[in-house]
Amino acid sequence: MSVDFRLPSAALEQIPWVHSDHFTACIGPLEESLRALNARIAGDGLPQGIYVNGYAYGRAFEMRPADGPQDESIVLGWRRTLEGVEAAVATLDTFDPASVLAGGWREVLEAHEREFWAAFGAVHRDTMGQVFPASALWVKLYAARFGEGRREDALTMLGGFPNASTQRASALWALSRIAKDDADVRAAVEADALPSSDGEAAIAFRAGFAALLDGYGDTTNMHLLDMPTWREDPTTPLRMIAAMTPQPDEQSPEAAEARAAARREALEADLVALDTGADAEITLLREVYRVARHLAPASEDHNLLCDQRMIAAAHRCWLRLGGVLVERGALGAADDVFYCTLDEVVAALEGEGAVPAAEIAARRERQVAWRAVTPPSRLGVIEDEGLPPRTLRGVAASKGVHRGRARVIAALDAANGLEPGDVLVCAATSPEWTPYFGVVGALVTASGGLLTHAAVVAREFGIAAVVGANGATTAIPDGAMVIVDGSKGIVTILDE
Repeated sequence: MSVDFRLPSAALEQIPWVHSDHFTACIGPLEESLRALNARIAGDGLPQGIYVNGYAYGRAFEMRPADGPQDESIVLGWRRTLEGVEAAVATLDTFDPASVLAGGWREVLEAHEREFWAAFGAVHRDTMGQVFPASALWVKLYAARFGEGRREDALTMLGGFPNASTQRASALWALSRIAKDDADVRAAVEADALPSSDGEAAIAFRAGFAALLDGYGDTTNMHLLDMPTWREDPTTPLRMIAAMTPQPDEQSPEAAEARAAARREALEADLVALDTGADAEITLLREVYRVARHLAPASEDHNLLCDQRMIAAAHRCWLRLGGVLVERGALGAADDVFYCTLDEVVAALEGEGAVPAAEIAARRERQVAWRAVTPPSRLGVIEDEGLPPRTLRGVAASKGVHRGRARVIAALDAANGLEPGDVLVCAATSPEWTPYFGVVGALVTASGGLLTHAAVVAREFGIAAVVGANGATTAIPDGAMVIVDGSKGIVTILDE
């Protein structure tokens, strides 16, 4: 099935659209209809964001730096907003479909969505709403004071802090060391299975894997509502462990974080030494830095404690509703619910009809086709960058130069073929991708900027990265040899 990325109207074609670097994956009919409840309209009467073949696109914009120093107590205290997350998760996990009276389904389901997005919004307001503008201001002021050549130092000072994503990667890494040292465990993991023997290594691996799922079992597949979590389907973490297994011990996430911390601490010491109290610019820099330095921890921690948990709870709740519709004969399988719109689910729950099985099957087939492609990074108005053939320019996100085999990956569950030293090329990344940053030699994304997940985590792992390279997923053939210059923001395609 061919996939044509076409904007739905001529008016929308006059606007530059950028593939979202936050909602990166292709969503299904139910999820798209739920997000439509919170759609925003711009001043010109057209939407702020759209979906094309299930992929999110938004109007092109640049991150605005903060006007000045921000209150550090907000980002330090953001975990208080997790009370709303706990309440929303409890609502979803304890919801009893039998408690809904006839005629009340829409009100109940929309109330769930309002509670979900209120909690989601509060957490993001106190995390990314604080650190993104502060980080943009920090980089701007640092480069203005010390010169554009020192911009990389400003970015280095935002890294090397412990965070949930590197901790999750470290838990996977510990299991990969068991697999590395034991052939039976390694063979089981490579077959997407837990080792079943009574050997000491196998017992240790199973215990460690159970602990991994206890702490990170709500990890989703690219934030997708319809996809199983790690706890439901452990194939993804097992494949991540298999990809890590060949790596030498010195490539551990802890070692990468320690190296990033050492670089940051040296630069912090230099800045502190300059702050004698007589230099207003330096004093201002340090004040802005107090919030900006929370970039990685706030970004990665909130994702695990808010985004992942809430999406996992919503997934479980919708599956229960799907089970109700199966019992009523309205659906063939519980997960068919994800291929219905909200209106269709409400109608079916109210006994007013059901989506035909043939239509559900067609939607499933279409979803598979959409998820098998990498979306264009831009739609609508696209400027010609005038670059030489076989050259892409993006944002210099993490310094270094790496030559390797490009692997163009459309979705996380297709990343299991990554090998040490490969160049990961994708539309964008989310925290679920983080363990693969310890495997690949470099990263190229078609969308994103200096402060997005791909850039932040690439710097944490010390790998070269170019983000926001328009057209990367279509211009770079899978398997081609490329050179990624993360210091200049250039990707060169050598051969196919």
